[in-house]
Amino acid sequence: MFSFLNPKKNILESGILAGMTDVHCHLLPGVDDGVANLEEAHRALDFMESLGVRRIFLTPHIMEDMVDNTPAYLRERLDWFRGQVETPIEFHLAAEYMLDNGFASRRKEGLLTLGRDRVLVETSYLSAPYDMEQTLYELQAEGLQPVLAHVERYMYMEEGDYDRLREHGIEFQLNLMSLVGTYGQLPYEKAHRMLDEGYYKFVGSDYHRRSVYEGSLRHLKLTKKQLDKLKILLGNNNDL
Repeated sequence: MFSFLNPKKNILESGILAGMTDVHCHLLPGVDDGVANLEEAHRALDFMESLGVRRIFLTPHIMEDMVDNTPAYLRERLDWFRGQVETPIEFHLAAEYMLDNGFASRRKEGLLTLGRDRVLVETSYLSAPYDMEQTLYELQAEGLQPVLAHVERYMYMEEGDYDRLREHGIEFQLNLMSLVGTYGQLPYEKAHRMLDEGYYKFVGSDYHRRSVYEGSLRHLKLTKKQLDKLKILLGNNNDL
């Protein structure tokens, strides 16, 4: 379709992010590869406030390489963080769980969820764990709803893989910055196709650095149809 028949609008100029709930954000300082300290956190919050972000689910990585990131420790860090910042943005604690060899023990200790029952999970970008689907379906059997983070970034996944997971009720989360090519050409192409075809349930920033996030959003342009589809995902976020 010719661009003059299908004009695009910058996402910041659209105002669509006003009132946003961000369901995937590495903003809790010093616990993973996201925001390192309070100074960075203040810079992040300044920008998010300017966008109109209303709520944030802090989703630090929980994986074998980060043994200190237990729910109890992360709750302590959140209590400390709330005492260090003044912001109208609401904070809620969840996590981004790697489906690795330690995930079974983390299930036994109790999982941090998005809202009441959704669990944000990820895998390696290059290959799936051998028991990934079994693990996801077991979570469902336990009354939890798996949300697979940034599914467009998994190089090993093809259309049939996504379709099979969707048929079994697995929900997908879009990284907003994938839509501008921040993670490369293949995730960019997948993200646009999957947004257009209605594969996603939620959208998050996967915020790690302000420079990357802000720069990506300033270059991100979407058609009205894409903005309308994104608005639906943002509404799902707000319902959590």
